[in-house]
Amino acid sequence: MNVLNWEIEQLLRNENADFVHFVDISMLNVRQNRGLPYAILVGLVINPQFIKTVHGDPNYVHTINDEYAQTEQRVGLISDKLASWLIRKGYIALSQSDNALLVENTFDFTTKTSVLPHKTIAVLSGIGYIGKNNLFITTEYGAAQCLGTVLTNAPLSIVKRHIKSPQCGKCNICKDVCPQRVLNGVCWDINVSRDDIVNVYDCVTCLKCLVYCHKTQAYLKRAIKQD
Repeated sequence: MNVLNWEIEQLLRNENADFVHFVDISMLNVRQNRGLPYAILVGLVINPQFIKTVHGDPNYVHTINDEYAQTEQRVGLISDKLASWLIRKGYIALSQSDNALLVENTFDFTTKTSVLPHKTIAVLSGIGYIGKNNLFITTEYGAAQCLGTVLTNAPLSIVKRHIKSPQCGKCNICKDVCPQRVLNGVCWDINVSRDDIVNVYDCVTCLKCLVYCHKTQAYLKRAIKQD
């Protein structure tokens, strides 16, 4: 790891980021990567007590002020801070926080898509995969993380990793618990589109597909034991 990578990791750890990965995005088209070769992936893990609360309340309603929303907002602010830090060092850096995407006009409200989703970068990092719930899933945290990304031309040290295949198998718990029936039970691969997996237009973000995921539940059990 070079000095710049180390400095970035220290900055992000001081912001309480739970994981940081440096990703090669040079193979993507210019519209997606904006002509920048690298991305920095930042992850904040969702509090296991919040997962337990949502799982135990069949009538839970996600709001813009709950812990999940606050975690999403916080990782966006961290991404903005990192991008500003890189720019001050003389590099090009683009935060992909919600606010930054609005300013850059790279989010399409009609189709609910961004030019380069965090999940695409996360998959390229090799640390997880997109599940049948259309969420990014890692072995350590299941679907219980919020992601942020910064694109840059900073000379980062990159370790290339293989893209992981989905490990959902025959499990359809996310599809079965979805009250809106928006999930199709389809596994992601390079030829599968988002719309094949989920009907985002009818999704109400109830978070059931996140908390009921077996990988998320495994993370919850480990966290409870550690407490």
